[in-house]
Amino acid sequence: MGNRKSNTPFKRVLDDLERKHLNFDGEGYEEEHYDYIDGKPKEEVAKLYQSDPYQIVVENETDKALTAVLFGNDKFLLKPRFGNPKGIIITMGQPGVDYVELLQGSSTKQFATQFMRIESENKLQITKFITVNQKDANGNWFKRPMNMQQYRSAYQQAENLLDAPIKEYVDGTTYWEIEIEPNTRVFYTIFPMYKVDTASTLKGHDPIKQYAQARVNTAGLQLLPNTGSHFKR
Repeated sequence: MGNRKSNTPFKRVLDDLERKHLNFDGEGYEEEHYDYIDGKPKEEVAKLYQSDPYQIVVENETDKALTAVLFGNDKFLLKPRFGNPKGIIITMGQPGVDYVELLQGSSTKQFATQFMRIESENKLQITKFITVNQKDANGNWFKRPMNMQQYRSAYQQAENLLDAPIKEYVDGTTYWEIEIEPNTRVFYTIFPMYKVDTASTLKGHDPIKQYAQARVNTAGLQLLPNTGSHFKR
């Protein structure tokens, strides 16, 4: 039987496999997750990335309640303490990452959230309102409070954390205001749903990354929060 020549060069096959599965292009550390839907053509399959959260740590070192400001790169980047009063300290939970990196990144790599976990030893802090300030496409500012108490479940036993399937858009104009109780530290773990990076097109990547559903742990059990429909604007 004669040998049959393949119409696809072998090197091209290897390159395709490496690009799709091995991710050896040196781009970051985000793990690609593929969601294949039965009966859907391969070229139409959505590529999902593992949802790697941002963890912001906010601490009030004073004996009185203070209002902390999160994000707001366009307005607060050059302000002392990034717009925060003296006594408020903001750091990142991820080792080797500074808050200013997230602040600047929110302007150049806007993102939409799908889920947030709030943790603090002070249970009064957990359900504090978060006031969202944002500018629309016409240059108009609007302010909207997020009532975090609505996410408190009667069946939730842990008093020091709150899981909230919030869907918010964060760009350079966006900033959150939160009253922080005296002598209190609080962790905000924010899972993105989408992230925009137009510069990634220069490297041959999609400008919008879509992330897989957030995975959180409660009492050692892994849970998939019901985040509902996709973010809409």
